[in-house]
Amino acid sequence: MRPVDWSATGRTSPPPEPEQEQERTAPAPKRRARTVELPRPAAPPQPGYADRPLRVREEILRVVGAENATHEEIVHAVADPQDAWTADGGVSDHFQRDGLTVQVRRLDNAVIGVFATRYALSVRPEEFERTPETALPTSGPSARRGLGTRHPTTRRELLARMEEAGFVIASGSTHGRVSHPDHPGLFVPMASTPSDVRFTRHAVAQIRRVFGIDLRR
Repeated sequence: MRPVDWSATGRTSPPPEPEQEQERTAPAPKRRARTVELPRPAAPPQPGYADRPLRVREEILRVVGAENATHEEIVHAVADPQDAWTADGGVSDHFQRDGLTVQVRRLDNAVIGVFATRYALSVRPEEFERTPETALPTSGPSARRGLGTRHPTTRRELLARMEEAGFVIASGSTHGRVSHPDHPGLFVPMASTPSDVRFTRHAVAQIRRVFGIDLRR
């Protein structure tokens, strides 16, 4: 077989086969659009206390070694603890007073555990954060005066703010008792003759922890 001289036809190579022509003219495959995942907004930080009163509901309580604890003893432990700590990343706080330890969930300020202190200390992990005021924000410049602190600085100023908020103070020989008509069953003890210079800050923390009412300004 003789080779064909394609120069006479003006071609330099043989015409493409039909299949080759289809391959050349076939459209390029479409590329799928890339999906870009936008960053999700960060979850809001958990507050130190929920701005709502302390709730003690027996149906959600886990009780270990403290079956005889009364409602008043539970509230007193939370209101005026001798020690306080968190061991679960800030989800809840433990308030210890004498032989009773009370666990409070921060999200809704609900009591979820009542334990004998000996048991609570035995199961407390080695790594925990001691929180005497459970991370209350520090005082700062006053929003009204521009100077001073957001906390009341004197007993008189503290009592004035409590009266404005509707609190009732029953006096006693050594300790008074602070209550609120809107929150029956809750109370905060108050020293009749406080000696601690941080007394007002401590009282503000107690009231917010138990009643969910913030007296700072």
